[in-house]
Amino acid sequence: MTLRHTLGVVGSGTMGGQIAYQAALHGFEVHLVSRRAEGLQSACASSSALLRRRVEKGKLTAEACEATLARVTTSTGFEALSGMSTIIETVAEDRAVKREVYARISEHADEDAIIGTNSSTLGSSLLEDSVSHPERFLNIHFFNPALLMTLVEVVPGPHTAEVAVDHAMEFARAIGKTPVRLAREEYGFIANRILFIAIQEAMHLVEGGYIAPRDCDLAVRNALGWPMGPFELSDLVGLDVVEAILAEGARQTGDQRWEPLALLHDRVARGELGNKTGSGFFSKS
Repeated sequence: MTLRHTLGVVGSGTMGGQIAYQAALHGFEVHLVSRRAEGLQSACASSSALLRRRVEKGKLTAEACEATLARVTTSTGFEALSGMSTIIETVAEDRAVKREVYARISEHADEDAIIGTNSSTLGSSLLEDSVSHPERFLNIHFFNPALLMTLVEVVPGPHTAEVAVDHAMEFARAIGKTPVRLAREEYGFIANRILFIAIQEAMHLVEGGYIAPRDCDLAVRNALGWPMGPFELSDLVGLDVVEAILAEGARQTGDQRWEPLALLHDRVARGELGNKTGSGFFSKS
């Protein structure tokens, strides 16, 4: 398989839009696909604003910015994926939704197109039965915000051919990212597995009455150099999202270390979801 500088992105959320424009920055022809026209407009507007801010700061020329914006085309039809060398899916973390999307992708993607899921919680082996030619399917996981974060986790499933892994690594490098490959699937991959187990340990300490959340964050920031502590970070991510990731980890691994604690579950049940509701472990005025 030859890497052509063409990319199809399915899903117009924050991740889909930013992955699309990151590739366009590096000369890729990008087709951004979503069934929601308003989602496409929002994704383009927010990513365009980020790029134009770089122009204002002198980090990107106006000419390069306009050329980048011109390389991204949008469509509500999956037929736009025809001819794309690489396709990245970024839709909701819902197996049924993803399976439906992969059936549509498979109808229109070239047989030699590499297909990646950006999921960090669903390994490709859980979805490969919905992809035609699953040997070209794997996880290609970007971090939010994709225009800034450099790491890409490349994770093959048992069905993934080595040529697809090589393609994914080359693709990530071609758009200015640093790819890291896992030898095989493992829940949470690398960064999120380490991060969420660390968050769990912090919650155990607080639930056990050893320390308060604010003091725990203070200790972690100063001793470990984290830019924000585990409780501040959980509020930022959303406590409902943190609980869902932990619960999925418990289901997939059978490891009780992932089981959400009452400390977290009770706040979610009360609707205290963090920054988006104004109250979580801390209050946001």
